Amino acid sequence: MALKFSKFLNYSLTFFFFLIVIVSLNQSFIYIKDFNFSDVIFILFFILSSFLIYLSIKKNINPYKIILLIMILSFLIRLLWILSINSVPFSDFSGIYENGKSVLQGNFQIFKGSHYYGRFPHLTITVLYFALIRIFFPNPLFAIKFINVIFSTITVFLCYLIAKEVFNSHKKAIIAAYISAIYPPLIIYTAVTCSENMAIPFFLISIYIFILAIKNKKKIYYLILSALTLSIGNLFRMVGAIIIIAYIIYLLIYFKESKKKILLSIISLIMGFYIPLILVSKSLILSGITEFPLWQGSESKWTSILKGSNINSFGRWNKEDADIIDVYPNNYKKTEDLCKSIIKNRLLNTPTYKLAQFYVRKYVMQWSNGDFGGIYWANGDLKKESLKIDLYSGGIFSIQLFYFFIVLLSFIGIYKNKYNLRNYLINLFYIIFCGYGLMFLIIESQDRYSFIASWIFIILSITAFEGSEIFEKNK
Repeated sequence: MALKFSKFLNYSLTFFFFLIVIVSLNQSFIYIKDFNFSDVIFILFFILSSFLIYLSIKKNINPYKIILLIMILSFLIRLLWILSINSVPFSDFSGIYENGKSVLQGNFQIFKGSHYYGRFPHLTITVLYFALIRIFFPNPLFAIKFINVIFSTITVFLCYLIAKEVFNSHKKAIIAAYISAIYPPLIIYTAVTCSENMAIPFFLISIYIFILAIKNKKKIYYLILSALTLSIGNLFRMVGAIIIIAYIIYLLIYFKESKKKILLSIISLIMGFYIPLILVSKSLILSGITEFPLWQGSESKWTSILKGSNINSFGRWNKEDADIIDVYPNNYKKTEDLCKSIIKNRLLNTPTYKLAQFYVRKYVMQWSNGDFGGIYWANGDLKKESLKIDLYSGGIFSIQLFYFFIVLLSFIGIYKNKYNLRNYLINLFYIIFCGYGLMFLIIESQDRYSFIASWIFIILSITAFEGSEIFEKNK
């Protein structure tokens, strides 16, 4: 069963990754018109740093020395970035940041009724986190960005640890760390007050612990710790359930243990993930801070699915669907039923070929941009002349080109994996990608949404180096 499922994953993703490769390459051609001296600098830096990494691996320099230098490089790049751009939260992020002030003034009405955070209570923890930052730091905005830098640097090290376990190779792990060190979205988003900055490290810690447990390097009860860290990340960006489902699928298909042990493992994961979430949610309600569970606000999730099904807007935000909540104000059930009715009508009355075109286009649009919308959110309302580094005017081409090569490596890795389907651990990441890919096909589409899963390509790109002599020798 495991081998058959691996083949199914491999052949399916060969097609879907090929689409991303083609569209990301096309985006590179679109951005080439913006090529300027900044791109030359970025490309030369990449070539030089890549050569140095290659040289250090070939000469068998102590991997721990290399990873230390990569970590220092990661930190400095991210620090220089946040110092170079005076980004200010705008749109949704402005509300999340500014309402931290309201919380400190004892105003919890923002989390109740039809207020924004009453409708979307999954943002509550981020608002409270920003409020906490305001207590301890006189310049809370810079503090948030600096903490983002630390979290993002930790993410680099976590990518190293995960790759080392997945590929059983220090050398490949170093490549993963290097890619994550210069991976544009992980750098750019440090200047943005988004919850993904806090969630991603916890997601990766969870995955690392999960891998250690299923490789029998840690006791099986460590799965509870894996689920707990995932639950913490989920409090910031509530899409952790996708990874829990991926864990369960992996255990059912690939975990070569007794049925009893598999069942106990699944129960441990579910309890470790959901009990903390329920306890935090109940505590906030009982303390009078919130009115609704963190996972279900006063606005039905079907409103997001409704926007995601709008063919005319390519599944993105649109006024037509956004105004649906005004049809039955404060009536959750009627609004939800109306959304379901409209969605059903769209799916049943749209020609099949148009639906297919719509979902293929929605899929590739979600994964086509190498910055995952980061430049837009970092630049925000800043005037062009105030930007020390204007990535829109110079740098967007090299960012997109870099992303193209990463997804190309991931695609090559899938092709290579056809002949070696027994590294089952890599399939965990394919399953996670499929989970997020399916979710983004269903809900409203935004470039930023897939940032939470952007790190997957770092791990998957390493599969392209399977069988390479320099990486296989003295792993």
